[in-house]
Amino acid sequence: MTWLIRAIVLLALFVGGYFVVERFTIYAFDPRLVAPDIPGVSETVFKNTAGKDMIVWTAEPKRGKPTILYLHGNAGNLANRSFRFGAFRDRGYGLIAPAYRGSSGSEGWPTENAIRKDILSLYGSLLNGSLMGQPIKPVIYGESIGAAIAIHLVADLDDPEDGPRAVVLEAPFTSLVDVAKSIQPELALLTGLMINRWNSIDYAPNLTQKLLILHGTNDTLIPLVQGREIFEQSGSTDKAFFPVEGAGHINVWKASAQRRLYQFLASVR
Repeated sequence: MTWLIRAIVLLALFVGGYFVVERFTIYAFDPRLVAPDIPGVSETVFKNTAGKDMIVWTAEPKRGKPTILYLHGNAGNLANRSFRFGAFRDRGYGLIAPAYRGSSGSEGWPTENAIRKDILSLYGSLLNGSLMGQPIKPVIYGESIGAAIAIHLVADLDDPEDGPRAVVLEAPFTSLVDVAKSIQPELALLTGLMINRWNSIDYAPNLTQKLLILHGTNDTLIPLVQGREIFEQSGSTDKAFFPVEGAGHINVWKASAQRRLYQFLASVR
């Protein structure tokens, strides 16, 4: 029986190690708390569904402008998006930018299930006015893994009428398993074990809101074809796909993309 016990221990160590690696690969967040340095943007603390602190950057919109619920990508922290947030503020847009568990001073261990629950709870606090002092129906901007979170958020709403005013997705993927397979096809056995799968393609039909997708033509992490699949499978009848020429995964915000984005935001009612 000794060999069996050893085998079980080794298997447990392998599996446990694999899932730790998965966590820090998928959620490569910077945990440091950095205060916002953008005029009009303040930091607030929201209690997530585990009762732990979630850091949220907020800003009030100018009259007649929508508020953007910004769901960030899987690396860095909120401070790394300061340029984007500043650009939104310069144009009068409101801002709600939550930091997921393990990012930017937010407490807790990030998982797909936990993040879905937290963001759904935060969204509810926007609708009922408890977060900002008045009810807000935002425009959702999802960046990379934030695009998956945005898609799942819309699908998780009990009432479709509570959906956002519009949705912007930057470099969305069909699923994390598909992303992993495209990067390392020889590791299909391991990618099949993934806990955090974010199967966006399954929920894309729930996207019935006005929709814009931005995707770099030279994105080597998330292939352009995956963004197009999300676009084609989305349920929106008012949608646009904008391939950002020459952009990779982390430099989508080229001048052409910004022009298209602000044109889209100006059309939101």
